Amino acid sequence: MKKLVLLAALFICSASLASAQETYSVNVGGTTTNRNSIVGQIQLGRQQNNDDVCSRAKLASGCTQAQACVALGVVGGASCTGADAITANARIYPDSLAGRESFVANHLVRFRAPIYLDAQIVIEANTVKTWCTTASQADLNTICALAGLPAGCKPCY
Repeated sequence: MKKLVLLAALFICSASLASAQETYSVNVGGTTTNRNSIVGQIQLGRQQNNDDVCSRAKLASGCTQAQACVALGVVGGASCTGADAITANARIYPDSLAGRESFVANHLVRFRAPIYLDAQIVIEANTVKTWCTTASQADLNTICALAGLPAGCKPCY
């Protein structure tokens, strides 16, 4: 019972995180060689991702997409598509604007954003726990009523 109400509260709190598909344009300035610029940091992330893929495939740094796909057994082998490689977490992102855009969309968003969401859920769970320690019986009864449960249901215990 406790978990049900707490989970419901978490989903209510997390509703603000949900949204439709969005496209962002950001004036990032800088160059790919300036590590203090956002473009430079994305470039570093792209390079680190590529090195990680090559290492996982037991290939030298700078391996190609075809080599990585073959070594990692990706569908299509040496002719694997970018989509196949992304699905297998074996994508080698090219050193180009399109490569960096693909890295942001398919790596940062797919793999890093869920980490941020998990952290936010922990923050919100702690907020609920803190609220439970200070809530009056009337507050608790309100939560019970919102969950369709009788007054005195003890949602925080």
